[in-house]
Amino acid sequence: MNDKQLFLLTRSSSFLWKCALGMLVLFLALASLLWIVKPRNQEISYDDLFILTEGQESEIAINTKKYAEILQAELFQASPLEDKLYALKYLLAIYSGTSVDLIPSAEQLPQLKDEEYQVLKAYSQALLAPSAPQDNSSPAELLALAQRDPPLPYANYALSLFYSSTANTEKAIAAAKSEIAAYPSSASRLLLVDILSVHQRYEEIEELLADPEFEPLVDSFLRRDIALTRMDWPVLIKTLLPIAYEDTSLAMALLALLTGACWTALLLRFSGKLSWSIPVVWLTIPALLLGALSAHLTILAIYLQEEQLGLSRGNEIIGQAIYCFAGIGLREELLKLLCFIPLIPFLIKRKNELEILVVASLVGLGFAVEENISYFEQSQGIAAIGRFITANFFHLSLTGLCGLTLTQAIIFRGSAINTAVSTFGIAVLAHGAYDAFIIIPELGEYSFATIIVFILISYQYFSWIRHLRPVWNDPISISAQFTFSLVLIFGASYLLLSWERGPFESIAPLTEEVLGLAILLVMFYREIPEEVI
Repeated sequence: MNDKQLFLLTRSSSFLWKCALGMLVLFLALASLLWIVKPRNQEISYDDLFILTEGQESEIAINTKKYAEILQAELFQASPLEDKLYALKYLLAIYSGTSVDLIPSAEQLPQLKDEEYQVLKAYSQALLAPSAPQDNSSPAELLALAQRDPPLPYANYALSLFYSSTANTEKAIAAAKSEIAAYPSSASRLLLVDILSVHQRYEEIEELLADPEFEPLVDSFLRRDIALTRMDWPVLIKTLLPIAYEDTSLAMALLALLTGACWTALLLRFSGKLSWSIPVVWLTIPALLLGALSAHLTILAIYLQEEQLGLSRGNEIIGQAIYCFAGIGLREELLKLLCFIPLIPFLIKRKNELEILVVASLVGLGFAVEENISYFEQSQGIAAIGRFITANFFHLSLTGLCGLTLTQAIIFRGSAINTAVSTFGIAVLAHGAYDAFIIIPELGEYSFATIIVFILISYQYFSWIRHLRPVWNDPISISAQFTFSLVLIFGASYLLLSWERGPFESIAPLTEEVLGLAILLVMFYREIPEEVI
């Protein structure tokens, strides 16, 4: 196939639809195959099952039949007793108010020692006691096991869990310390750390850190929280990267990188014919990394604004609006622009405005990719296609426009400074308005305004693209590349979601995500500076 045929084919709407449909069918078949060969296990994160009440004084269970079945299976597995205690705790909370017998007989649990079974049984009796949870009544049998000389292993551990469930913090801490004194282990030490951290007893946690046995049990998140109480900047900086990636799954990180790679390829195509000799190519990776750096600097800015200066969002609509504009919008656009500045010396020699726009856009994209990781993690990848279309482009376009006008002001020795300042101001206002209509509850019914803001910025960005590059005669159309990128992101997120939920259960949430973006997709295809027939 020659370039002319490829030129015509990739600008054919019929060809693009057929290719997209074929790719989707392929992803469906692959997802079904992976679901068939997927190894089944009964693992579950306890963090997904139990949460604190608003006052952080008592706990409530997130009860589902699936979780109950998995927790019951935990009782019969050859796992440590502390895992069975937690499983029993969640099970009894799920079946609260029923007469279901959840405790297997000793014969059904041959992996447990007799003393361990006594603790398990006494713990269940304590949780099933008819007394109200808030009266802090003593669990007689469990307390007797814990007060023996010596106490039974795990007796004080179970007692501490019981007191935690009934909001008796002091007794829970005392029981955890008794378990550590009698049977020191990582599990008992971690229990104490968890109780203290839940109730923000940070001074006591710091005292524990004097013991090297406790040091590895205090994770980066807890160290950060402790450091925020006194604004210990060295610790806050040290924990920045571990917090960003500590609980990140490889799959979601790769999905975020894939969305970034697709937009990077599109941006490079915007700049025209590529060569290793031009800055837009060899500055691609530095620009993306500087953008990612700006995302981490934004976290430090949040610490400064909210924790040290007290500029939090608040509850009133005015305070929330100020936070969206002077907080989110200003800090993110300013930090992205500051991270673009080191690249300006490499761009001003050629004075190629299209290259400047693309490199600045890459910095904004780097910010979006870094930010996407946490969003993808929270949504199991469902947000990937939505953020590919919205957040990724919004960040890259705003930073691209601000970076271009700033560099123009430097090239022309300040004669364009008014344009640079006004462009930055508009970017901050647009970003703040975009977030305000999403975040502020009173503006929820006007959330369609976010689409208006997005479309206005998109029009402005593509106007610059068309102005700086009037001729588009690439063999493979930008529209084709954008279409294949969309399908690739949709397919990748579908595979990840179907691995967890199944191939058919995963179609609906992703399809809803795409349908909700239909207007923006139409806008993109209209604004891409090529004609599709």
